[in-house]
Amino acid sequence: MTITHMDPILYDAAAKGNIMAFKDENFKQPLEALLTPIKNTVIHIFITNLDHGIESTENNFVGDILNMCPLLLCQVNAKDETPLHIAARYGHVDIVKVLIEHARYAHHQDIGSGADQAVREMLRMVNKKKDTALHEAVPYNHFEVIKLLIKEDPDFSYSVNDAGETPLYIAVEKNYENLVLEILSTCNSPAYEGPNGRTALHAAVFWDNKVTIKAILERIGGPITEKADKQGWTPLHLAAYSGGWWSTQLLLEHDSQVANMKEEEGRTALHIAAQRCNVRIIKMIIAMCPDCCLLVDNKDCNVFHFAELSRLPVLTVGVIRENSSALSNLLDEKDAEGNTPPLYSRCIEYANEYLKMDHPRVDKMPSKK
Repeated sequence: MTITHMDPILYDAAAKGNIMAFKDENFKQPLEALLTPIKNTVIHIFITNLDHGIESTENNFVGDILNMCPLLLCQVNAKDETPLHIAARYGHVDIVKVLIEHARYAHHQDIGSGADQAVREMLRMVNKKKDTALHEAVPYNHFEVIKLLIKEDPDFSYSVNDAGETPLYIAVEKNYENLVLEILSTCNSPAYEGPNGRTALHAAVFWDNKVTIKAILERIGGPITEKADKQGWTPLHLAAYSGGWWSTQLLLEHDSQVANMKEEEGRTALHIAAQRCNVRIIKMIIAMCPDCCLLVDNKDCNVFHFAELSRLPVLTVGVIRENSSALSNLLDEKDAEGNTPPLYSRCIEYANEYLKMDHPRVDKMPSKK
């Protein structure tokens, strides 16, 4: 295998943006063949070594090089990265503009659909990790670059990269509220998928970000609240686990019936909230979706079984009882192994105060088969 290399003098000239080194009459090598061992061209080198995001118009190295060798515009390195990938990653918005303009006016073609198509093709190119230039810009919150890229191709619905992430998911996961709002408001059909079956809404719930969650629900809407990850967790399951108050309220207001959904072990969001002793979430779910309270998991455990597993079982069971007296019949319900919620035997001294053990439906002697 042939290993490419670049003369140190030329490498230094590329890193410093010294265009005269490549205009010298003694320089005869085709620019597209002037490569480092990882296939970086002189443009890749210049962008990577640029200290500041602004390249002066008086010393437009990228533009001058492209005038000399238009092929470098979309030439990729060993990682299949174009100059646009590198410029987007480092937030060099002026260079991104230069690259877009050269794509638009390549070979002196007229402004029109053909020129715009050339720009879109460059913006949609992916590297070996399936990242577009937009994927590269989002993790670093390069807002101006992102605005420009979306403006040039608002109709493209960016697919997932090898990590299973769309640009919107990355922005939400990083909690870049400004980027999320920009993508949602300017992309005509924003993809929202994330890794392991998660969505951008799952990521927003993790931060309990009211603004981001509302924006996703309003822009994407539909059944996104019902989208479950590979473990069957909906965004509401995650909110119940983490105790996200805003998340829970917004999700239930959008679709209260999502509280009836079960994950792969059969647990509802209420079960998880009870086990986590997230009192405010328990109250909200019971108030907004009371019919979910009677559901059991795959082992026939009801909400009181899960409450018993919480760090404050007496408090948790008390909260459930206070907010739904109709659940009294569950106090004596057995799981698949014949176990009733064992709280009563462990906390008998507090029972009358918190659970009203004299209730006629409660078996005073919880049993096991």
